[in-house]
Amino acid sequence: MTLTESPAALNAKGLEWFAAGQADQAEQLLRQAYRLMPDEPAILVNLGLALIQQGLVEPAERCYRLALHSRELRVRRSAAKNLGFLHLWLGDFERGWRWHRQRFAGEAFETSQWQGEPLNGQWLTVWNDVGMGDAFQFVRYTLPLVQRGEKVRWAVHQSQLALFRHHLAWPLGEVVDRNTINRETIGPHIPLMGLIPVLDPDTRWGRSFSDPTWQLPAPLATSATGLCWASNPGDRTMHAYKSSQPERLLQLLPGPNTSTPLLSLQTDEPEAHGRLGLAPASKNWITTLQQIGRCDQVLSVDTAVAHLAAGAGKPVQLLLGTPPDWRWRQFPGNQNLWYQGLRTLPLRGCP
Repeated sequence: MTLTESPAALNAKGLEWFAAGQADQAEQLLRQAYRLMPDEPAILVNLGLALIQQGLVEPAERCYRLALHSRELRVRRSAAKNLGFLHLWLGDFERGWRWHRQRFAGEAFETSQWQGEPLNGQWLTVWNDVGMGDAFQFVRYTLPLVQRGEKVRWAVHQSQLALFRHHLAWPLGEVVDRNTINRETIGPHIPLMGLIPVLDPDTRWGRSFSDPTWQLPAPLATSATGLCWASNPGDRTMHAYKSSQPERLLQLLPGPNTSTPLLSLQTDEPEAHGRLGLAPASKNWITTLQQIGRCDQVLSVDTAVAHLAAGAGKPVQLLLGTPPDWRWRQFPGNQNLWYQGLRTLPLRGCP
């Protein structure tokens, strides 16, 4: 870096280092950018991300709280959302959900958002506001609604529609493309991450959930070990942090001469597939579920495939970055980790 670089350039370079998984380098650049432009709180949101990725919770919280005073609504929303995740990570669910709820502050659809009041026969639209893996994991929160007779409309990414329509272990009233709904006119609705604090504020029920989420396609012989080593490349902020090399997963197998066939559940990644002599997985979720059905175990990083496999009842060894995402934190009296057959391991270093 040079003394002539602008704050905007330093901020951009900091984000590039963060995307490369170098949070400490990102922190240095973002600190310098903010010193040069202290009236730009958006830099503080980025700096907070770099700090929390290093486990520096208190400095990250200070950054987010300062960013709450931004003149820009989008910056205030981002700061509130990240502050919410920080408190969820700490196990302070009351504050965590309260701050996280503000990520949609000022949206017109807030007035019709469901707060848990009686629905009296109206349809409730639950729309996924987060990633595909979150939909696989948190769809369990629709089950108590269905069991008490509510009419649930489930709105997710179009690539997931057939999977939820035909292989979810309990029926939903409707499964629709989330891009086709109008939240201002559709009636009672709630974002998926907003449904959790309404039904299960401390996540104890969800963490202890043991019912199967998926109905596997026709039974197949289970003789393979499934591998998924890279997260969504479209998420530049978390891709490097959550991803690994397939050889790191292979270290979890009993020995170098294991005879268990390997089956890739990973899309793309042509170089790694070629190196291992494996075929990449299909981008069709039902096909992926069929492949999971052939596995007797799955080794995966923190991505949607891990949730799909664990929800199908397969043993999963899940490699996590440090510090882990809030949902994988364990708390006194609340040691469950969402899936009975899932074991977590550090992504970096030795098993």
